Amino acid sequence: MTGEALALGAALAYGLAGVLIVRGTATARGDNGAFLSVVMTAVVSGLLWLGWGSVGLADMAAPGGLWAVAVFALAGVMANVFGRQSMYRATGRIGAVRAGLLRRLTPLFALPCAFVILGEVPDLRTIVGGAIVLGGVVIYMRVPEMAPPAPGTRVGMALGILSALAYALAYTFRGVGLEAAPDAALGTCIGALVGAGWILVQAMGGKGVRRGWQFLTADRGSRPLQAALALTAGQVLQFYALRYTTVLSVAVLGTLEVLFSALFAWLIIRSEPVAITRLIVASAMAMAGTALVVL
Repeated sequence: MTGEALALGAALAYGLAGVLIVRGTATARGDNGAFLSVVMTAVVSGLLWLGWGSVGLADMAAPGGLWAVAVFALAGVMANVFGRQSMYRATGRIGAVRAGLLRRLTPLFALPCAFVILGEVPDLRTIVGGAIVLGGVVIYMRVPEMAPPAPGTRVGMALGILSALAYALAYTFRGVGLEAAPDAALGTCIGALVGAGWILVQAMGGKGVRRGWQFLTADRGSRPLQAALALTAGQVLQFYALRYTTVLSVAVLGTLEVLFSALFAWLIIRSEPVAITRLIVASAMAMAGTALVVL
């Protein structure tokens, strides 16, 4: 139950973050706070590790510890570079709810990844519960045929799929790393530090040192900060969830993110239209599927 509860908290945080990213897109001058969110994740998880970490630096110097560092670093690149940057760009193009739907393909990608890399075989209850949750999400996100695709929709869809694949790989590699070094805060911190370094080098290499730094740090207002906080909470909670439950359970429960995004868009920020009837049906299905996975 602990892992599933943490995974639900992560989905809630990610759902809020998606809406906050959309709200900040119109006024963004740089990367809309994506780099800020990775740095914040590194700082918060680092403080958690210093205060309550179960694995020390001496443990990481051992062969098994070095292996864990390498795997955490790889997971960090998948989550913070490919996953998070693609998520920001997809959300800005097609909206928080539609981008959230595409990221809910993560369980489908996580299934073969977890089986090949971790040897995890899902039980029948997880498969059925995940299918019900995904079905509810698809029902909500059914787009009327007469609605023409907006400019940039196809690019946004492709970025959303890339984000789902990157997060599925990140979940799996995190699971591998936690087997060798069972400290979620340390794993999150290593991944975020490597991701921040990658993004920094990428920006400065492509735009020059000065322009690259300006691009990454231009958006420092309240909106990027709020999105960064929500993303940080989501990633830390998700990493801790992987300590207590399987990769597949975390990926399936993460499907609820799109429904949380819809609720926040409707109740709080009103950043995009929400189909209330389909949302109620999808929420009921998601609750039923989640109950199968959690109970």
